[in-house]
Amino acid sequence: MKISGLYSLSFLRLGIVLFVLALVFFSTHLFILKKVNNSLVQLDSLCSYDGIEYSFDSIIIKNLKLPGMGISSGSTCILLDGSFYHPELEYVVLQSVIYQPDYSSSSSDSGTAISGDLPVIAVVDGFIPNYGTEFFGARRNGFDTGSAEGPWGKVFLNHSSDSIYAVFENCSSVPGIEFTLPDQAVGHSISGVCTGVTKPEPAFSGYITEIDEKSVSADFEYCFKQGSPFVSLFMDFSQISESAQDAIFDLSGGAITNSEPIGTFSLSYTGNDTVFFFTDLEFEELSVWSTDIAPDTFSINIALSCQGYLVIDSDIVVVDSGLIKSNELDLNFSLMYSWGERTLLYATLSNPELKGEAIVNSMPPELLGRLNGLILSGDLSLFAELTLDWDFPDSSDINLEIDASQLRVDYSPIPFGQIRNYTGASCFMRDSWGNSSRIGLDTLTNSDFVFFDSLPFYFEPLLRCAEDATFRRHSGFSEYHIRNSIRANMAQGRFVRGGSTISMQLAKNLFLGREKTLARKLQEVFLTWRLERWLSKDRILEIYANIVELGPGVFGFNAAAMYYFNESVVDISVKEMAFLVSILPGPKLYHGYAQREIFPPHWNSYVERLITICGTRGWLDESVVSRAVADTLIFDGAVSLF
Repeated sequence: MKISGLYSLSFLRLGIVLFVLALVFFSTHLFILKKVNNSLVQLDSLCSYDGIEYSFDSIIIKNLKLPGMGISSGSTCILLDGSFYHPELEYVVLQSVIYQPDYSSSSSDSGTAISGDLPVIAVVDGFIPNYGTEFFGARRNGFDTGSAEGPWGKVFLNHSSDSIYAVFENCSSVPGIEFTLPDQAVGHSISGVCTGVTKPEPAFSGYITEIDEKSVSADFEYCFKQGSPFVSLFMDFSQISESAQDAIFDLSGGAITNSEPIGTFSLSYTGNDTVFFFTDLEFEELSVWSTDIAPDTFSINIALSCQGYLVIDSDIVVVDSGLIKSNELDLNFSLMYSWGERTLLYATLSNPELKGEAIVNSMPPELLGRLNGLILSGDLSLFAELTLDWDFPDSSDINLEIDASQLRVDYSPIPFGQIRNYTGASCFMRDSWGNSSRIGLDTLTNSDFVFFDSLPFYFEPLLRCAEDATFRRHSGFSEYHIRNSIRANMAQGRFVRGGSTISMQLAKNLFLGREKTLARKLQEVFLTWRLERWLSKDRILEIYANIVELGPGVFGFNAAAMYYFNESVVDISVKEMAFLVSILPGPKLYHGYAQREIFPPHWNSYVERLITICGTRGWLDESVVSRAVADTLIFDGAVSLF
């Protein structure tokens, strides 16, 4: 009985102890729950959760939501340290985190409270829907480390207090930072490293290692100046030679095959609407291959320096001042180009003292062609002003101010004396059909040669009306022709009209081939200038009339008169002469009218318009005009036999 009583007493005491322990545990549990709940409410008064589970060393909060902070976590585990009665928060792990910050709310800074209350906090799998970004990381004693990845790119981040270190890969934007990129930068990605601070205002500096996954080397800075974001970029081309060569190759359409750029490029952007830039670029032995420029590959040394700005909202780029240098040749330039509401280009090119020796020394042999060996001295003054207006072509304009009076030719591989002096000179001509002929330029070598004084009086008026109205007033080049050519080509969106004068056509026919290249055009400009200095206007017209292509194997107006009308040039009518003049731009195309003995109404109207304009300008008498317009063309020459 005593033993039984003792057992009963022991169980009673044990029950009391267990009850007290349970009460203590329950009280402690309530205390912990209350403490956790109070902490959460302090963080966010709108917080909510589905439940809290508590054990000796951890607290698990299910579906925690802190809407004021933009945070929700499917499972939040708080690891505890210390005694059972005095637990301390040691580590917090958030899983399945959704972060939707409200940048307009002042509560966005509440994250600082977390780092103060919780020594360590980690996010295992987080997601930011606003940016489609996955992230993970940890914060220990105010030091953050982690990474984030989304459609904007990827970044690895270390953050302590207000300082930051980041490695970024293929980033096309910066999530959470409202900063409008220029259209030209949209769609490109960069990789690199940066360091900086986040307070009082973000400020970063670093370097870029890749652009669009191509190696580069560029230093950059991002900060705030006077309340506006400021970005600057500095690039050394010698460190990105391979990438620069690839870009130059693509931009040139494959024309520039070998280039090793050296120099620098910098830009700055203040976040409003203007990007300022400066470049100092040099190419040594730049290799160029393009059949539009020269018939063969050539090398050239060239340098470019310029400064200007890009107005983003207005789609305008301006080069305030620039310099192009090739060996000893210097050319100053400026330009303005807009492509928004109105597509417009304005450019100037100038040098008040362009040395003759520098001009020749800057030209590769492939560009000089037959002029290789040319020696110039003295100098010339150049100012060129160009306006191209795609929306209003008639507003396009050109202004040329060239003074070559002090430029001297000490030696030319192409002589002009024999051509001027009627001493048996000749030229080799090739037509559009592939026929060729050597034609004497005077009666010593050409019995069919027609002197200028023997040409009909209406030859020159009709030729000038069709080809070069200002022939007697210009010195080989006509702004009027060039301006009209530019406007016509701009209006059609393609090349439909050239700007060559009669002198330029003759220089080409006498000395150059039929290829259409920049090299030939440069040679043509020099030879035209020489032609005008050596030959009289009458002699230019005389040679032109005797060699110009007018049909298959037909060179000169006298041969053409026989071919089309079975008459000598001195005997053909005004309308017949007008027809010959009208087919000068394309004999192979237009001679078919005569071959088929069909004269279309539209071409007859053009021929008659040439005659009428000559009358309007006072170049032909009204009686001559009336008879010519009423005349009928009959093609009874050799052309009718084919």
